[in-house]
This record gives sequence, C-alpha cells and structure tokens, in this order.
Amino acid sequence: MIKIFAIGNIILGDDGIGVKVMEFIGAQLESYSKEVKVLIVGIDYIYYLNEINKEDTVILVDSTYFGIEPGRVSVLNLKECDKFINPCRDMHSENLLRVLREEYREIAGYLVGIEVEKVNYSLELSNTLKDKFSEITKKVFREIKRIIGDINA
Repeated sequence: MIKIFAIGNIILGDDGIGVKVMEFIGAQLESYSKEVKVLIVGIDYIYYLNEINKEDTVILVDSTYFGIEPGRVSVLNLKECDKFINPCRDMHSENLLRVLREEYREIAGYLVGIEVEKVNYSLELSNTLKDKFSEITKKVFREIKRIIGDINA
C-alpha cells in the first residue's frame, strides 16, 4: 500500500502547507488508486507509526526550507534525506522523517517537499504560497501520480 502522510504545523503559517495541500487533493489521490491511503498527520506523527507496514511505500508531504523559490515542489527519495537529519537528539527535533530513517530504514518512500517563504505564528499561509496554492496542488498531485506509476511499473 502507498501511505501518504500530510505533515506540518498549521498554526505556524507556511509550515502547514503539506497538510493544507493534502486536505485539498487527498480524496482525489485515494480515488486515483485503491492502493493509496492519505493520512492527515499534522505534528502528531507518533500516533500514525502503527499505520506503517514493511511492505508499504511512504510518501511524506511536508514543508521544506532549502533556500530555494517559495512554493517550489521537490521530490526526494527518503534515502536522500539522510543528509538533512540533525544528529542532535531532543524531543523538539523528532519528526516522522527522522523516525523513519532511524527506526524504519527498510521502508521505501519519498519526501514531497514544498518550499516555505516564512514560518511564524499564523493560521494563514504567506501571500506567496496563497498565490501559488493552485499551482502547488497541481504539481504535488502530478508528482505523487508519477511516484505511484513508478511503484506500479
């Protein structure tokens, strides 16, 4: 099964972009393939770890801060994400990507990242991401369909 995890803190502005995008396109993706299950996780990933099985492919849809154009969608294999994981261990640095790469290395998957403009206390996306929201959702949908096609090929 392909499990898509929508990650992000919706009270931190652009950090919640993964959740907002998947709330918008999640049902379409589940209709596209019976092999897809969308989980709106937010920041409570720990409650969803039992949803992951060894034979699953995991897709994380989350915000990124790579210093590139805000709204740009990047797709990385989870193995490529090892370089972004901080070796420092504390409760504030724990996240689903880190747990997957440290505790579930056998799980195949991808990060579909959406570049943020700013992260601040706000229930609203930045104007830049609001303006690009339609474009972002289409791009994320296309990229996930491409991943599904590659998995099923």
